[in-house]
Amino acid sequence: MPWQSRVNNPPSPERARFSKPVTVVGIFCAFVAVLALLFPERGLLKRLDGKEDAATIRYREAILRVRPNDASLRIKVSESLLRSGNDQGVLDTLKQLPSGLSADQERTVAELRYSALQNLFLDAGSGTPSWQRLKPQVRSAATELAGTNPPLWRLQQLAADARTAGDLDAWGRYQKQISAQEAAARAAGQPQQDPFSLALARRDYRAAATICFSTMHKAATVKQRRELFMRGVRTLQAGNLPLEALRAGEQHLDGLSGDRSTLIFLTRVSLAANQPERAQFFLRKALGMAPNHRPADPS
Repeated sequence: MPWQSRVNNPPSPERARFSKPVTVVGIFCAFVAVLALLFPERGLLKRLDGKEDAATIRYREAILRVRPNDASLRIKVSESLLRSGNDQGVLDTLKQLPSGLSADQERTVAELRYSALQNLFLDAGSGTPSWQRLKPQVRSAATELAGTNPPLWRLQQLAADARTAGDLDAWGRYQKQISAQEAAARAAGQPQQDPFSLALARRDYRAAATICFSTMHKAATVKQRRELFMRGVRTLQAGNLPLEALRAGEQHLDGLSGDRSTLIFLTRVSLAANQPERAQFFLRKALGMAPNHRPADPS
């Protein structure tokens, strides 16, 4: 039996390694992450285009930090923030828009800025310091949105918004413009066009819903008022605006706060907006039970 010794059996040389397996895996994952950040539009963003969950919104925001001059992505992030109820986030995101926007992008930005300011204006409460501070900003955004020769449906939308927010001076000015346009149309023998249908044809769900809400005070019966109310809320839902639909439903509940059918309807609207506490609030009211408390505004 041969003698086993280090001299007779020298140790085999160790193979050279690039790094430990864990380190290699980490480097690979980091490389994939960098690719995802540099080239989002070719894959992940397209797949996430129709999603509005919190993780998707956070992902878009992360991509935007890498590509701050991507106007389309910045507008997309702003739209997601508006749908999720983060109105201040919309304004902060729009402040950093690059120059050279297309006409369509400028219209979208004007709509987003006005909608965010109007929501903050409503939440501030009429006459409060915040309300007074926001009033000139909302009026300026409304002027930008309306343009130099606003159509009748736009004036009706702005008038309804001003009245809901308590800005009666602005509401009165819009009403004068509306009356002047309607009188001019009658004098010219132009047929009356349905502004609701025109707004839907443009896929302007907010304007179409506003027309429904602004017509509610003309309803002769509770049934007619309820139909207009539900039509407006469902229009916002059809535009993939569940939180706005719920918020609008609560803001335009005048005369229907004790109507059982309306309260049950708002229960379903709350669930569709992923607001179970509000759903419980409306359900208890519909059943004649005292609500424990009024839930906070969704964000």
